[in-house]
Amino acid sequence: MVVECIQYRISNNKLFNFLKGNDFSRMELKLLVFWARHPNAKLSLYSIASALDTAKFSLRDAICALVKKSILLEQHTNNDLITYYLSNDWNTREFVEEISRMDWNQLRVLEQQVEGGAILS
Repeated sequence: MVVECIQYRISNNKLFNFLKGNDFSRMELKLLVFWARHPNAKLSLYSIASALDTAKFSLRDAICALVKKSILLEQHTNNDLITYYLSNDWNTREFVEEISRMDWNQLRVLEQQVEGGAILS
């Protein structure tokens, strides 16, 4: 198990550097995992909060940060509804696709690494 985690970290160094270099918070990483599962979704803040069972105010800052990092894009409708969707940028799609292939344990290890609490070096 430990060997698998070490090998996984080494093979995903590019993803780790992307996440660490862009200073992703835990909530931003949670949103990336969500979009990895739903890469073509266009959703409102309310819909995302409902899907993640999280308060809207908890998501607002993380979504705004992902928009500023050009990971998510926003679209304003005529009736003042804002929807968010994943950028079509090649690098963004590549990293999100990599996240979509991770299992729960790999995501947990990645989260620990990004937060600086990784057990493995």
